[in-house]
Parts: sequence; C-alpha cells; structure tokens
Amino acid sequence: MKSYKIIKNRQFVGRNVENAKLSKIVSTNEAKIIVVYGRRRIGKTELIEQFFRKNFVWKFEGIQSKQRDRKPSSAERQYQITNSLRRFARYMENPSLAKTVCTSWTEFFEILDPIIKKLSEMVLYFEEIQWLSNYSSEFLAEMKPFWDDSWRHHKGLTVVICGSAPSFITKEIIADKALYARSIYEIHLQEFNLVEMSKFMKLGPREVMLAQLTVGGIPEYLKLLKNGRSVFLALCENAFLADSFFSLERDKIFISSLRGNSHYRSIVEYLSRNRYGTREQIRKAVRMKTGGSLSVLLKDLEECGFIEIYTPLHLGVDSINVRYCISDEYLQFYFKFVHPVMPRIKNGEFLTDPARGLNMASFRKSLGFSFERWCRKHNYLFAKILGFDRIEYKCGAFFNRKTAELEEGFQIDLAYIRKDSKVLICEIKYADAPISTTVANEVQRKVNLFQISYPKCRNYTFETVLITTEGEKNALQNHHKDFFDHVITFEDIFDSRYW
Repeated sequence: MKSYKIIKNRQFVGRNVENAKLSKIVSTNEAKIIVVYGRRRIGKTELIEQFFRKNFVWKFEGIQSKQRDRKPSSAERQYQITNSLRRFARYMENPSLAKTVCTSWTEFFEILDPIIKKLSEMVLYFEEIQWLSNYSSEFLAEMKPFWDDSWRHHKGLTVVICGSAPSFITKEIIADKALYARSIYEIHLQEFNLVEMSKFMKLGPREVMLAQLTVGGIPEYLKLLKNGRSVFLALCENAFLADSFFSLERDKIFISSLRGNSHYRSIVEYLSRNRYGTREQIRKAVRMKTGGSLSVLLKDLEECGFIEIYTPLHLGVDSINVRYCISDEYLQFYFKFVHPVMPRIKNGEFLTDPARGLNMASFRKSLGFSFERWCRKHNYLFAKILGFDRIEYKCGAFFNRKTAELEEGFQIDLAYIRKDSKVLICEIKYADAPISTTVANEVQRKVNLFQISYPKCRNYTFETVLITTEGEKNALQNHHKDFFDHVITFEDIFDSRYW
C-alpha cells in the first residue's frame, strides 16, 4: 500500500491565512471535511498538496468530460468511477483491483471503506469534484452514509473536496443538507494580493501592477509573466502568437468553471461589448425569457469572480438601474485586445514581433480604467491607509448628468461617505508622467458639483485624495499640499502592513 506522492514546491509562497486556517482545522481531534474551491488556475491544488505533502494521501481526480454542455449520464459516471478504481489499484499496488466491477459510487466507497478503517491517519482527497461528480449531487449523496456510519468516527481521517466550479460547490456541497451541521470547513481561495504577487514574481511594483491590471493575481498566469524578459513582453508573447496560452484560456475557463453552458459565455461576451449592462439589457441580448434563470446565471458568474455588480455611490444594490460589468482582469484584457485580432493571430501575423498585436494607445488608456476598477474593488485598502477602516462608510463611483440645477455633468472615480460626517473625494491616476495642477482644479470642481448633487452631505467635512502610480510620496505631498489633503502612491499600496 502506498500514498500519493507529493513533491515539495520550493517556489510556493503566500497563502499564510489559508495555511493557518488549515493548521487549525487539522489540529482538531475529530474527522473533518475540508472544501476548497475557487476559479480555475487560482492555486487550489498547490495549496492542498503542499500543506498535506507529509501526510498519507489518496487522491482521486475528476477527468474533464469531452461533452461541451455537461449533462449527468451513466456513461460519464462510469468513466469517472473506472478512472478512480485505477488510482486505487495503484495505491494498493494490486493491478487486478482495476478490473473490479463497480457501477456506482456506493460500490466504490464500499471497496475503500474497510481499508480506510485500518489506517490510523489519512487524507482522502477528491480533486476537480465538478468533473468527478459530473455536476451532480449523486456523488455526495452516496458518500453520506459512509460518513455518517463510519468515517465521522475516524479521528484521523481528513476528507478534502476541491473544485473549480464555485457555484456548483456552494449549491451542491456546502449548502447540501446531507452534510449540514457536520464537521465541514470551507476555504474559498482568492487571487494573490499585491504583496503575495510581489513575493511570487520578485519584480518591482510597476511590473507587478501591470500584471495585476492585465491578468489579475492568478498564480498560473503570473508564472508565465514573471519568467519573460519583461512582464509586458511576456504578456504579448503569450497572447498574440498562434495557440498561445492567453489566446486559448478563455474557452477553458468556461468549460472548467461553468459546464461550458452557452448562456454564461453569451452574457460575458455581451458585457465585453458594453462597459455595463442592466439585467434587462442582458436578458434581451442573450434572448432569455423573463424569470429566475437569468438571476441564477448572473449569480454563478459573480461567484466565479468573472462579473460584478457595479453600484454607484448614489444607487443601492436593489435598484432597477443596477448594472453588471466584467470584473475579471484576464477576461477584460482578452476581449479588449486579443479577441479582435484573433484571425490575425491564427495567421501568424505577429510571429516575429508579438508586441505589434497590442494597440498601445488603446492599451495605455485601458490601464487607466483598469486601475480605477482595481482601486474601487480594494476600497478597504485605502480606508486602512487613511486610517478610517474601523469607521462605517459607504463608497463607490459617483456620476451625474447635466440637469436644470447642474449646468454640467461630472464623474468621481471613488468617493467615501463616512458615518463621522466626512466625505473623501478620490482622484485616481495611472500615470507615467507628472500630475499637473490642473488635476487638482478639476477635483475641486467635482467637490462643488457633488455638494449640489448630494445635498444631504452639504454640511459634511470634505477631504480630497490623490491616488497615483507615479512619483515619490514626499515630493508629491509637497507639490500638491495646497490641493490634496492626502496623497497615496505605490509606497502605500505595496506596504505589507495594510494587507
């Protein structure tokens, strides 16, 4: 009998919070079920395997179906069971076990059960559960009696369930009544933050932020960028050459996380052509009937981190005008720059110079919008930097059109309304050149217009904030001290104290 062999990854960094949580879980003197989930390429497997590499582990991994729109079927279930039996035969060092007739997960667990009981400690690890179970609750339902009758009494047993389909896992596993009130722990793995990215990539803030704004903090994506001549050149080489990683990844994302369902793809493609979309606009664009199914699809895409609700400061999340937008950095980059030139990529037009595939004028402008989105998404970071993270606040972008009372329209990148009667108006600049004093004048104009548009805050104290990627903090503060109350630079954004 042998264990699944795991090799130590000396490049493994970060995940301190998750490792601490896993250490606390395994220290309990009881059987436990740990559910680890997150989008494709986020590093779930690496986290699990590096943490448990010194343990006795049996890993059973789901194999991706060839079906485009995956549907539960007896043939698919049999395929997954047969593959798991082959693995079991290797662990038991008995090839004949692979020929065992086994037509249900119940029969498979019956084979495992007596062996598990004999082992004092072990990790039973089910990887890519969405494929292993074929997006069905059948796997969990058939495992439940074994957990109830036997495994939950085995203090040395840890069951790890891992998958790349967040919506499926939250609905069918975490929320499933079959495991309700049992020893189940949940880890929803997120992207690397900037500090983790810096440690992983071993590059300066400029290149790390470029990676963040184009592909996000996805470890597998960052591997490709950190090993190139520069992040920019590696991005182009992996996006604008035929069959390159980022030119093909879009399709794999939908198959892995969302069953390959065409409606998911249609929603994202609509939002790629339109910066924002209301629920009704999306419904008409993807030609869906009225009802609850669209809400389910939108929620699934949100849970995967592909889209988000764009909520301006003056609108609530329940407003009929609430809008959706793409939140995933890679998908933003793909649809903006890769998808439009895909025929030219396939023809090998950029073979000798991949950087020619990128429209630089459009790319620079896009980085500005991406940095604004990143700042709004990480509003809590700036609250920490400015020292009011323990004060209740609401925040978001703010915009208003020209009206009878308002002679001109305006937009604020990010504003905070604090419970202690303060308003912070933030100007966000992703710049590669010094910031002129005209920016400060524009911000003051926005403060005045905000007071007219939002009269309930007219008597609040107003402060202005410049968030920029360019310049040294002290020099900027001295230069803009008459215009901005606070200046936030890379020095603050990459400071590990705030993460």
